[in-house]
Amino acid sequence: MRKHSFVAKAGLILPLLVLCVCAFGFLLAPNDPDLVDLTKKFLSPCSEFPLGTDNLGRCVLSRLLYGGRTTLGIVLVGSVTVSVLGTLAGLLMGGGKNGKNLILEGVLNAVTAIPPIAYLIIFIAAWGNSVFTMVVAVSASLMLRVIKLVQTRTGIEQGKAYVMCAVASGARPRRILFVHILPNLVWDVLHFICLSCADMTLSIVSFSFIGLGMGDNVVDWGSMVSETHHYLLSYPGLTLYPVLMIVVCTMAFHTLGRWIERRVSARA
Repeated sequence: MRKHSFVAKAGLILPLLVLCVCAFGFLLAPNDPDLVDLTKKFLSPCSEFPLGTDNLGRCVLSRLLYGGRTTLGIVLVGSVTVSVLGTLAGLLMGGGKNGKNLILEGVLNAVTAIPPIAYLIIFIAAWGNSVFTMVVAVSASLMLRVIKLVQTRTGIEQGKAYVMCAVASGARPRRILFVHILPNLVWDVLHFICLSCADMTLSIVSFSFIGLGMGDNVVDWGSMVSETHHYLLSYPGLTLYPVLMIVVCTMAFHTLGRWIERRVSARA
């Protein structure tokens, strides 16, 4: 029993610790990530540059840490925004008359089918490459899916006995939604968001790698891979370091999501 409890706690603490280090590690960056010094390019790891330097003489470790701030910062802002607004909209749509609005539901189904890259291209055309554009693009696609999830789960919960008892006792519709139904949806939303954060991370670095990024002056893992993959055979660390960070963060999000899934299953 103690061993199971330890494993359960480790499944929660370790991914959170990894994500915190990746997100706030820039505070420990030893050098300016944008400082170019061509006399120091392709240096091996040393005391001044713990992971060496890239093709422009920039500190690889500092760029990794600042890249984590950019990538995971977008994921954090996007996931919080999506969780709040998507849950609210899904509750209101699911709690409407008969739990459905055919027009809204049809529009939602159609827009949800649009891939995230389409949103990004549209927003870049409107606002240009920027961190704000990336946040809006990844959030828009995910929010529609959260709305659909919450709407569906709200309709299911409305048919359960505890909701019928609340209706029979004279509770108002808004109270039923936010006091009785919402607490039963929180873990489902968190589980979906955690797994979606892994997808958001991969989407952000993929868009940045192909040039649909956040501008030339923003450091992120995708742009690091894009700038250094030409040197993969001669200086593999320049590409493998950011790839490793991407893999570690994605696995951390998945591990956290699975921990929440087990908690939801245990409650059920």
